[in-house]
Amino acid sequence: MRLLEIQRFWLIALLIWLGGIALGYAWLFRYSFAAGKAMTAPLAIPASLAPAEPLTRAHLFIALHPRCPCSRATVRELAKILSHSAGATEVTVLMYKPAGASDTWLEGALLDECRRMKCRIRPDPDGRLAASVGSLTSGGVALYGGDGKLRYQGGITASRGHEGDNVGENAVIEILRGNGGSHRSMPVFGCPIQKDAKQ
Repeated sequence: MRLLEIQRFWLIALLIWLGGIALGYAWLFRYSFAAGKAMTAPLAIPASLAPAEPLTRAHLFIALHPRCPCSRATVRELAKILSHSAGATEVTVLMYKPAGASDTWLEGALLDECRRMKCRIRPDPDGRLAASVGSLTSGGVALYGGDGKLRYQGGITASRGHEGDNVGENAVIEILRGNGGSHRSMPVFGCPIQKDAKQ
């Protein structure tokens, strides 16, 4: 009888342990595919971000929170996009920082990778510049053509922190190669970059 009780105890403990693992995986899966918030990007480059010189090629704006671990994958996907469409676009990184913080707050691996890709870096106090192109989530991209018109808005990863081919990345590459038509929109997977955009 004592042996039967011990076996029953370990069976129940095993079932509880397996149930906990299943719940953990379910939570991780749901979190990985939970899209961030966004607003509709303007159809033309906002005046606050318009380049001083006339556009001669596409311009891609990407909003990043320097401390968002999900955005490492986004920056690596950006590198792939640029390698498939060399010279087709200017890239401006809108790097979030709290208003009043010094620019050293931006320092880290994401900023270093963007510098290596020769991206233009614009510190973005409280994410106001990102919001002007519809981005409330780190990893949000707004791509404008050489005519200054919106061609793509959204993310370039398939889920949070996940690298690999995905619809958003492929859409941007096709547009930069001259094969994309009207602009498309895909979900953005990353950390919120505005205080009022909590996921």
